Amino acid sequence: MAEREFTLIVAVDGSDQACKAAERAGELAELLQAPLHLLYVMPPRPAELGDVPANRTQDTDADLAAQRKAASEALAAARRSLPPGVRDEASPDVLEDIAHHGDPVRVIVEQGDNTPNAMVVMGARGQGGLKKLLLGSISDAVVHRAHFPVVIVHSEEHPANHPGLRQVLLPVDGSESSDAAARMAGQVARAAGATVHILFASPKPPAELTAAGKTGGGAARETASMAQSETALAQRKAHNAFQRAREHLGRVEGDVIEHQLHGRDPASAILDYAQAQTEPGVLVIGRRSMGRLREFLTGSVSHSVINQVCCPVIVVS
Repeated sequence: MAEREFTLIVAVDGSDQACKAAERAGELAELLQAPLHLLYVMPPRPAELGDVPANRTQDTDADLAAQRKAASEALAAARRSLPPGVRDEASPDVLEDIAHHGDPVRVIVEQGDNTPNAMVVMGARGQGGLKKLLLGSISDAVVHRAHFPVVIVHSEEHPANHPGLRQVLLPVDGSESSDAAARMAGQVARAAGATVHILFASPKPPAELTAAGKTGGGAARETASMAQSETALAQRKAHNAFQRAREHLGRVEGDVIEHQLHGRDPASAILDYAQAQTEPGVLVIGRRSMGRLREFLTGSVSHSVINQVCCPVIVVS
């Protein structure tokens, strides 16, 4: 199958998390043989600088000079985090015209939209001045607005978060967005020669059902039958989701392992599985693929997984 030819865009801000994101982006660039761009978005400028006084110019303004210095330092730090081969070829972009000030989310999304086959890579949390621009995480906002894959890199010290990708975790639910995630997982796995773990998460049967089945009597037998029916239904859904995921995954060099997970909720089951891994990896998830699972809990499964997983996550729209 023909592989997509991505262009990686790494959003940097001078933080340790941005450097971690650049490190993992460099690894992906090597695996996918993709060009890489480092992107720095200038922070908002004070309102009084919108019209520079006659005795000051944009080129000599001290505030602008300080911002440009910060941009240069952030790009240099990110470049040092890249593998040597990628470092020499990486293209730096500093967006400082007035149209780009103050809204890094909009700028990052526009850059992705305007770049064919873009894949944006970001640290899990914006730092410094950028963090103050939005309520919540910039990476969260980009994920929800993007029409292209977004890679979120966490700074957690965990074996699954180290360089040297050896496994791909793929939560699935049988949706079209899950299909897209499977295609992405297949491309990454083929490039890395990695093992693929296909995960289907379902909640445990309610405790009152399993407990009631042990008490005897007609009502108890009916309750036990309900629990068995729920388990059988989950198994059929898992089988169908696994089969569909394999079709979209394509042929990979490494093993493909299927896991039906049970937990207090699907997000927790996926997170617990990732936390138990001892090899470097990446989790690939469809942004909308987890919608059907929301009936099992309050809130978004995909949002919980993206924000709490211990390894990098590729979010596919």
